[in-house]
Parts: sequence; C-alpha cells; structure tokens
Amino acid sequence: MQPLKTDRLTLRPFTLDDVTAAFGFFGDREVMRFSLNGPHASRKTTEDFITANINRQARLGFSIWAVIEAATGDIIGMCGLAEFGHGVPGIELAYRLRRDRWGRGYGTEAGQAAVAHAFGPRGLDRLIAAVERENTPSIHVLEKCGFGFVEERTIAGRDALVYETLSSTGPHRSTSTG
Repeated sequence: MQPLKTDRLTLRPFTLDDVTAAFGFFGDREVMRFSLNGPHASRKTTEDFITANINRQARLGFSIWAVIEAATGDIIGMCGLAEFGHGVPGIELAYRLRRDRWGRGYGTEAGQAAVAHAFGPRGLDRLIAAVERENTPSIHVLEKCGFGFVEERTIAGRDALVYETLSSTGPHRSTSTG
C-alpha cells in the first residue's frame, strides 16, 4: 500500500519498528478509556496488535495504520480499517491519537483519508463505527467523516452507539442519537 497523505499527516502500515512509539498511546489509560479492550498492559500487547495488522494488511489490503505527523515525523496515533467483530458485521473505522495531539483536527483528517481509501481503491461500500455516548469528541469526528447514527446496542458488555457511512448513496443520516 502506498502511504495515504493529507496536508498534515501520513497514514502507513505499521512495522515492528513502531512498537515503542505506539505503546506510548496504546498504553495510555486516558487515550484508551473508550476502547473495548482497554489500554495495552505491555509492549508485547502492542507488538501483537501491530503483527495482527501487518497480517491483516497482507491479507485484505487494509488495516489499522500508523498516523505520522508530517511536521515532526512522529507517530502520533493510529487510524484505519478492520473487521469489527463483537457480533457486529462490517468493516470499522478506528482511530486513536496521543493526548498531546487532541483538539487539532487530526482525527477527522486521518478518518477522512481512511474513508476515501475504503470507498476508492479498496472498493468497500459500507463502513461502521461504534462509540460510547460519553465520547462526544469521537462522535464529532465520525459525523465530520460522513457517518450517521444507526442504532444503540450492547457491544462487549458496553452500551454503544453504532454509526455507518455508505459509499454508493452517501452518508446514512438519522435525526437522533437514541
């Protein structure tokens, strides 16, 4: 995969050289507060995550990618596509950023690049995302990426809002978030 480039970011597949930088945000309790799996307890957990995404990229042509800040060259988070699981069919848009990069629009910028890749070169027709109601910044990112609310459901024992966006008919829209 050629890296995805935006004005301020590059999204590229993770490599095992990224473990230390990625553990910096995957191990952060606040960054991972709304993650179904919680923070990574060790570098080995992050290494396993990266290895799974290297394999997913080779198998499917997409994965969760490293997000690189163009101005610094630093890995500042992750964003990409993965099978959702948890009894919910579909490919999800997922993203996390280091806390010191929150509030700069990077989540939206990375998310929009991933959605464009999904609906363009990858040829997908639907993406989903799940978010907890309290995670309003993430809800705003999803809405700016063209996602609309679909339903509220329990996922991995947590109450979650499910969002989707469709390539062929444009974003799904609802007037309420439950």
